Amino acid sequence: MRSFLPFLRHATLSMHTAMVASIGSLTILCMSLSLSGCANFQNLLPKAVALDAKALDTGKGGAQIGADLAQAAWWQSLGDPQLDTLMSRALQTNPSLAAAQYRIERAQAAAGLVQANSAPQVGAAGDLSYGRYSENYQVPKPPIGKAGQNVGQGRIGLDFSVDLDLWGKNAALLRAATAQMNAASFDRDAAHLALTTSIARTYVQLAAQYALSDVLQDTLKQRGAIRDLARQRVASGLDTQVELMQSTANQAGLRAEIVQLDTTMAVTRLQLLALVGVLPSEPMTITRPQMAAANVLIPAQLPLDLLGRRPELAAQRARIAAAVGDADQARAQFYPNINLAGFIGMQSFGLGQLLAAGSVTDSVGPALRLPIFDGGRLRANFALRTTDIDIAISQYNQSVLNAVQDAGEVLTRANALQREEDASNAALIAIREAYRLAMLRYEGGIASYLTVLTVESQLLLQRRAMLELQLRRQESLIGLHRAFGGGFQTIQ
Repeated sequence: MRSFLPFLRHATLSMHTAMVASIGSLTILCMSLSLSGCANFQNLLPKAVALDAKALDTGKGGAQIGADLAQAAWWQSLGDPQLDTLMSRALQTNPSLAAAQYRIERAQAAAGLVQANSAPQVGAAGDLSYGRYSENYQVPKPPIGKAGQNVGQGRIGLDFSVDLDLWGKNAALLRAATAQMNAASFDRDAAHLALTTSIARTYVQLAAQYALSDVLQDTLKQRGAIRDLARQRVASGLDTQVELMQSTANQAGLRAEIVQLDTTMAVTRLQLLALVGVLPSEPMTITRPQMAAANVLIPAQLPLDLLGRRPELAAQRARIAAAVGDADQARAQFYPNINLAGFIGMQSFGLGQLLAAGSVTDSVGPALRLPIFDGGRLRANFALRTTDIDIAISQYNQSVLNAVQDAGEVLTRANALQREEDASNAALIAIREAYRLAMLRYEGGIASYLTVLTVESQLLLQRRAMLELQLRRQESLIGLHRAFGGGFQTIQ
């Protein structure tokens, strides 16, 4: 074996010399071939242009609300510890988020696979064979063997190759794979935002149902008092059994509505537990929400660059970058593909000579492939990739327009709420006073039961309207966080 080492060093030196010579001649050859190559991209470049959300912005200000919307755990602004617990549980166990995370890991693996293409490839090889040599083909020299004789042969060593990637094909594929990985990450953030806003919406609906239950219970007490008063008036001869039966029927109808509301609340709890990822068999109960009032100062307009925080837009921008990388890779296929390959090891006729010093061998040289005529395959492939860019940009532009419309609708509704609440609150104060006066007149025998019933129905409707406005205020806050990304921050 010691005798083998000098020959191995000699083989390595000779392979290095051959490599330098090969690269020099290869460079000259590549330059001439690239000048006469078939890289014709006429009428194949992308045509679509991506919209800039800032260019659509006509609003000024909104810096403070923009800072508020940048909070990742935005639901904490609702001030309910139980909601915080539900969110934490959902973010840990929700299957949709888990699937999104696995897609990120898959994209990372794909990027690693592409990155490996640019690295030198080295592998061990060993081939042993035994067989008869043809009398009409290459024959080893005696005494190793002769035509028609069975002779063994072997080859062991290291094969290596390097893709020189002179035109950036592998680099373009890596950019595309990295962009797809970023898109998968943004998709996870979009799933995160969709889940948290769905949980928050369901939670505020449950809170509104509890508040409506309070209103119905208060109204039930009022109708009970009216029924007692009607019974007294019937006993005094001031009313008939008609008024008493009406008050009894109204009270029973309200009880039926309360039962329906209880059923609705139970269904809402089940929906909330399903969103959180809690199985029906788990001993987890949801108590009455204790949220803080949604008192958010909303400017008339917000700068639309906040739309950049929407993760689905960031994901589409990443997919545009991936499409561009694929197109660059398709463009690079028009140019010569140049690899450098080599071998160092031992090779012999006759297995007994395989490890002898004279069996040392090495080789190194370039491998070049240049497309000349392919029936239009390269142009069709490049046209396909550039069309993918146009499609990705067009889809992104439509999403930007949808996001602008969505944000505008949220702002319009949110800014109209205060005026609606002021008017509704004034109406509630007036109808409460009307109900008080109607009850005084009914107790004094001046007004009829029909008057009290009419005013009481108006009071119930107005209290429900106020609850609806409070629910819309909570939902508008959630809508703002959703419209502007829920604290998502894209990679700059």
